[in-house]
Amino acid sequence: MFSELSIESKYFYHNSLSFIMLIVWLFVFIKGYSLKDDKLKYQISNLIIIFCLSQELLESIHHIFLDSNVVFSVQRDLPFLQFCQIGFYFSIICIFLSRNYIPNKKYPYFQFLFDCSFILGFSGAFQGIITPDLLNIDNIIEVVCVQLQHSLIILNLIWLMTAYNYRLKFRGVCLTYLFINLIVPFALIFNSLLGPNSNGDYANYFYVNELPKIDNFFLNFVSQYSSPDYIFYIQPIIIIYFLMLYIPFGIWSKFKKN
Repeated sequence: MFSELSIESKYFYHNSLSFIMLIVWLFVFIKGYSLKDDKLKYQISNLIIIFCLSQELLESIHHIFLDSNVVFSVQRDLPFLQFCQIGFYFSIICIFLSRNYIPNKKYPYFQFLFDCSFILGFSGAFQGIITPDLLNIDNIIEVVCVQLQHSLIILNLIWLMTAYNYRLKFRGVCLTYLFINLIVPFALIFNSLLGPNSNGDYANYFYVNELPKIDNFFLNFVSQYSSPDYIFYIQPIIIIYFLMLYIPFGIWSKFKKN
């Protein structure tokens, strides 16, 4: 269980679990749309929250205490400090709050949580599943946890859209864009203050100092630039990507009005 896997085995387990989660997404999609029992919806929401948090707890325990190949460092291993993780926890919070959602009453911060989790979570999760970074992953537990960290974000978003009828709003796209750009300067300062760990690895929270080492269509446009220059060059790509995510929802909103 803790033995190091070959790169081929890592991708095999990752792809196998991705296929299983694809079936789970489909089940959650159908169940969310067809479910009319509010009590059962509440219970399923609780199960999703518990499973998500349990996965995070397992990953933390394994990473800090069980994996002898990993030396915990504040420069690399603090939780909640990547955009996809923010999306993940925002989606959990949104599910938690929406369990007691009152129909026809608006809660703007609920919507912001969904919008932010969709844009940050879906984009990071989808790319993390399609182009996983498994080079620094050692064993099967880490492979499972990394895959679930991404696929559970999508599961949460599917549940929020089907069971609680959330839809991405254009205002939320704008606020999320503003939100991530407000984080960036603080992340640069925070990473600089932390400096390198005992292995000489510098802090890279929110990937503001170095892009992830993956073959990604969008990141390849700015991979030749160093930090912080690529942060400026990536802005048009972020805007285009965010708008691409919104287009299906904008079309759906227009269709419903007509």
